[in-house]
Amino acid sequence: MRLSELSDRGGVSVATVKYYLREGLLAPGTPVTARQSEYGEEHLRRLRLVRALLTVGGMTIQQARDVLAVADDPAFGRHERIGIAQYMLGPQITPPDASDPERARWDEVFAEMRGLLTGMGWRVYDEAPALAALTRAVLTLRTLGYRGGVEDIQRYAEVMHPIAAEEYGVMGEYPVLEEAIEAAVAYTVLYEPIMLALRRLAHEDVSAHLYRIPPPPAPPNSSP
Repeated sequence: MRLSELSDRGGVSVATVKYYLREGLLAPGTPVTARQSEYGEEHLRRLRLVRALLTVGGMTIQQARDVLAVADDPAFGRHERIGIAQYMLGPQITPPDASDPERARWDEVFAEMRGLLTGMGWRVYDEAPALAALTRAVLTLRTLGYRGGVEDIQRYAEVMHPIAAEEYGVMGEYPVLEEAIEAAVAYTVLYEPIMLALRRLAHEDVSAHLYRIPPPPAPPNSSP
């Protein structure tokens, strides 16, 4: 396919495709004339992945390069290749400096959360951005006097693990690596607002039952 067709099928402008080519995010096509090149399905898959990393994932050009470098390195397995994309998605939480009075409490909470996950049999690295984010959230909860004990967090973890297992089952249906990474980005970024929305709707429903609020009126019948 020519550049214009690659642009149409990839859902981005020709100028954007040329930008990705200049930045090395997309491999050059096969020259057919002095001014034109031919592109294949592998370019389309990579273009869609780059678009997902930059637009859906909100990554910088350098972060996208890092993800693609790991994706193209045969020394890494599928776990690392998909995982690097999720690590780049963040959130990027920096622990307090060693001189910060809060550092001792941070280390304590971090060790508790790490111990919880290890005790549940979860295999995660200490460098996981989500582990730092979990530490920060629990530390803030406790600082403000809200419940944030290990048992409280474990209940959430027990609910989330089956959801993650189902999502990775879907990702496993994508044998092509670029498509699997794109799916990982989509499920990580796009489904988190869905989970948040459903949680808040569940809060509303629980509260309505608790305080005996009558159900809202049924929507009008839209059938003719």
